[in-house]
Amino acid sequence: MGAASEANVQTELKQNAIGLGGIIMQGVGTIAPALGIVAGLQFTIGLAGIATPAAYYLSFLLLLSVAVTVSQLAKAFPNAGGWYSWIAGSLHPRAGFLAGWMMLIWMPLSPVLGSSFIGTVIEPIVKAQYGIDIPWWVFPIVAVAVVALLTRQGVAFSTRWLVVFGLLEMAIMVILALFAFASPGPGGFSFEPLNPFNAPSGNSLWLAIIFSIFVFSGWENVAPLAEESKDPRRNVPLGLILSVLAVVFVLVITSWGYVVGLGINQIDQVSSLSDNPVMVLAERVWGGAWWIVLLALINSGFAVSVAMFNGATRTFFAMSRSGILPPALSKVDPVRQVPDNALYLELGVCAVVFVVAVIVGGATAFFNWGLIITYGLILAYVLANMGVIKYYWTERRDQFNPILHVILPIASSLVALAVAYYSTVPLPAEPMQYAPLIFVLYVLLGLVVLGALRMRGREDWLQKATLAVAEPEAVA
Repeated sequence: MGAASEANVQTELKQNAIGLGGIIMQGVGTIAPALGIVAGLQFTIGLAGIATPAAYYLSFLLLLSVAVTVSQLAKAFPNAGGWYSWIAGSLHPRAGFLAGWMMLIWMPLSPVLGSSFIGTVIEPIVKAQYGIDIPWWVFPIVAVAVVALLTRQGVAFSTRWLVVFGLLEMAIMVILALFAFASPGPGGFSFEPLNPFNAPSGNSLWLAIIFSIFVFSGWENVAPLAEESKDPRRNVPLGLILSVLAVVFVLVITSWGYVVGLGINQIDQVSSLSDNPVMVLAERVWGGAWWIVLLALINSGFAVSVAMFNGATRTFFAMSRSGILPPALSKVDPVRQVPDNALYLELGVCAVVFVVAVIVGGATAFFNWGLIITYGLILAYVLANMGVIKYYWTERRDQFNPILHVILPIASSLVALAVAYYSTVPLPAEPMQYAPLIFVLYVLLGLVVLGALRMRGREDWLQKATLAVAEPEAVA
């Protein structure tokens, strides 16, 4: 394994296409703070009550420790595979496959499910305010079509739009929070929302934290752009950490401001509102300019779709190149240097997921999927932490640091597993009580695929999965 992990592979993707700023905004865009806060605030308040901002910063502490340790793998294995390649190279290719298997139900599904939820928020608002009936399913169709055209032009072109989308949505959401602080609801300004002991119960706080992890998910999506970034051994690890830091500021400040603006003395009523509470707050403090928040939400949908399209297609590309997915998916257009077949597969996945969302409902699909992929991300976190310990104890002993490579990985793994356990026992209410079962069945299916590959003698991918991309030539 050691020799394999030292090997390099030349990439056909466009090298040196994006700098640190684009890498950070890839993570920020995937986290989609506006979508996260608008989609999750009412649900999280229903769990954590006034302590909702505390749930966000507690999940941040866990994710920051994971980001710091995972950055050690991003430095050692800078390629488009992300979790798949990090864990394959540091722990074992089969463990890397399981991480990649988790990513296959996260990034490829996100453009449709995220934009579907946005559509369910937009539909009643537009109808109530303007009398126009726009079905929720129109938005995912438009979003996926536009984003597919953007990403097909190349990573440099799409990330420029990503920077614009990301900065705009963060600015709008923070400004709304500042207005809420200046015009608080019943109960006035308070630091009480930052106290986790104000949550209704320990179990509800744990579930709020795990949902907050879902809201934060996306910082790791900077990894698939490693082969197209400048100085990937430096910029990708930095991008992992800085994207988490950037978004935690936005989410903690905004959730705190929104709870204060809605009124800490009547926060228990928020979970039963028929209208989205962020929109209710915007209308109260901004009056007729409430639509600016709607703009931020739509903008966030485009940002996360661009970031996820980039991440999903590069993950397909990397897994294809190593032999675990069909070889056609690693074909790259020689002019635009984009994995076109992987892009077409992503469009196909989006079409299937869209049909499912229409059948079960956009919001129902979104929240169940959110809990399932959070379990998957926790599994990836634990495997990556195990990989950090093994890799730096054996193959990088000269760089071994007991804090970075033992204490942080073990501590963050234990916390992550505790969060998963206490958010599952007892089971969440319907329809999300089925999410843990679906997750277990999906993991078992992945193990069956691994077993089938071994029985058929298709084991050549084991070595290819550990390859690190060759360093690009420096640009003047």
